[in-house]
Amino acid sequence: MKKHFLILFILSIATGCQTKERTIPIEVSDPPEYIQSHDDIVEMHGDITNLERFYLFVDHIEQGQKDIIRIVNYTTEGAPMLHDLEFDGTEIHSTYDSTRDGYGSGSIEEVYCKGIIKVKRDSRTDYVLEECSNQKEDVVILVIED
Repeated sequence: MKKHFLILFILSIATGCQTKERTIPIEVSDPPEYIQSHDDIVEMHGDITNLERFYLFVDHIEQGQKDIIRIVNYTTEGAPMLHDLEFDGTEIHSTYDSTRDGYGSGSIEEVYCKGIIKVKRDSRTDYVLEECSNQKEDVVILVIED
């Protein structure tokens, strides 16, 4: 009897110490890799390329002329944050895509705005979307250091 009890005790400890992990695979849809276009306005840690294209976009808004641009800001870790701006002649459709940022919200935010204003600060100039739908805070689209 003691022998059977000892065997049963050892078996229960051996099977009790084993864990059965059941994992359910979750598909994570990764956003497509960003491939830079020669038309993109790229801001990387204060350096901006293709700034002339941005100024042309602002001019087109002032003239009521349709235009589309993409502003790409890079995070400290090197993740591209895409900001697409489409002006249809009357309003700007802003789409901000942070899905490639592993440390951020990883979302896509869309708003419609009436225009862009230039805000001069001490050592920089901010370009801000104005009169945006569903937006309590200013949407700064580009900061240019003096």
